[in-house]
Amino acid sequence: HNQTVLKRALLLIAAFMLVEIAGGLLTNSLALLSDAGHMLSDAIALGLSLAAFHWSERPTTLKNTFGYRRGEIIAAALNGLTLAAIVLWIVIEAIGRLLHPPEVASIGMLAVAVIGLAVNILIAVWMHRGSDIHHNLNMKSAYLHVLGDLLGSVGAILAAVLMLAFGWRWADPLVSLLIAALIGKSSIGVLKSALHILMEGTPKGTDLVKIAEDIQKIN
Repeated sequence: HNQTVLKRALLLIAAFMLVEIAGGLLTNSLALLSDAGHMLSDAIALGLSLAAFHWSERPTTLKNTFGYRRGEIIAAALNGLTLAAIVLWIVIEAIGRLLHPPEVASIGMLAVAVIGLAVNILIAVWMHRGSDIHHNLNMKSAYLHVLGDLLGSVGAILAAVLMLAFGWRWADPLVSLLIAALIGKSSIGVLKSALHILMEGTPKGTDLVKIAEDIQKIN
C-alpha cells in the first residue's frame, strides 16, 4: 500500500513541479522557484523510495543473507542529502536577492502558490492516511519532503501577500530563507536516523542494561 501512495504522489508532484517552474520564471519569484526546486527533490526522493521498496522485496541469497531491506535506509539517507543540497542553493540565491531585491509579479506568484498549497495538502493527506510513516523511515523521509513543500507554498503565499500589500520586495528572498531553514531541519533529522541505523546503532527504545541483566539470569 505504501508503494501505491508513493506512485500517486510522485505523478502529482512531477506534474505540478513543471507548473511551478514556469510560474517562478514568469513571475521572477525565488520563493516559487525554491519551492519548485524542493518539489524536484521530492520527485527524486519519492522515486528513490519506490525503488527502495522494490529492492527490499528481493529474496535473500547466500551472498546477501539479510536480503536487501537496508536499501530503504540508504534511500532515506540519500533523500536527506538531496534536501541539504536544495537548502544550500536556496540560501545562496536568497542572499543575492536580499542585497538586490528584484521586481516580482506578485499576483501571478500568489495564484501559483495557492494551487501549490492545495496540491501539497492533498498529497500530505494521502501519505498520512494511506502509508506507514510512523514506523518506516523510508516513508517518513518522503513524507517530510512533502511537508517541507507544503510549508514552502504557505511561505510563497505570505511573500506574495506582503509584496501586494506593502511593496516589500525583500519578502520573497526572506521567505525563501525561512523555507530553507525548515527543509534543513528535516534533512538533519532524516540523516541522523538513517546514519544511526547504517552504523548499527542501538535501536530506539532498547534498554541494553536490562537486556544484559536478563541474559545474566539465564543458567
